[in-house]
Amino acid sequence: MDQAVTSFRSLLDPAPGEDPGAAQRRASQLLPDRVKRSPLDWWPADAVPNGTGDRLLIGVAVWSRYDLNLLDLVEGVVRVGRGSVVPVGVFELDRITPEDLDRLLPGLGPIHHPPAVGHWVGGALTRVACGFEARQFVAGMLGFDARLTIGQPVAAPR
Repeated sequence: MDQAVTSFRSLLDPAPGEDPGAAQRRASQLLPDRVKRSPLDWWPADAVPNGTGDRLLIGVAVWSRYDLNLLDLVEGVVRVGRGSVVPVGVFELDRITPEDLDRLLPGLGPIHHPPAVGHWVGGALTRVACGFEARQFVAGMLGFDARLTIGQPVAAPR
């Protein structure tokens, strides 16, 4: 993997002369390695998300800068160990079948807007969400302002 890639967001930065489709395909190829270089876990489609513990599972669309921005924020929180961070697994929504999605995030149904999120506590799925609601949930759970997930500037607390 190119060591110059420092953020998830930068995966979508086009190379000189690269068209957007090629940039998205490249980002999709680089995402698993980038996740593995972070404190997050790459989650294969055939993995079983619920065990006996706690876990946050995030399915992203690699073509969405908002989703990649969310991963940057989550990585920052997990890396510094702020709050009560649970293990975070990441998978790419465009790489899985509807059946795999239903197994990974049962009850979520069709995803109209990424990301897709599932939260397990004590091995039991307690919440699933997608789109705006998923971003709000992850931000609240990990203690950062949800406006940051869409790149909106946030005033420093007084």
